[in-house]
Amino acid sequence: MNIAGVLVHSHPDFSAAVQSALAALPGVEVHAAADGRIVVTVEGDDVNVLANTFRSFHDLNGVLSAAMVYHHFEPDSGQES
Repeated sequence: MNIAGVLVHSHPDFSAAVQSALAALPGVEVHAAADGRIVVTVEGDDVNVLANTFRSFHDLNGVLSAAMVYHHFEPDSGQES
């Protein structure tokens, strides 16, 4: 399981639309938003899918920047070490 914390900056006029678009993406959860800054987490089993999701943030209308500020990986409990 991969979990990433991301800070997304949006144009303030587009903040609500960006929040909705982010929340609609698979594995993405919006936690807080103020003044165009949006805190989200992205979860996924595959690091490549997580990276592609993160990169797609830049394609959303109104997004000025997106910065990964945290990444955590742990094997699924069903996997052998």
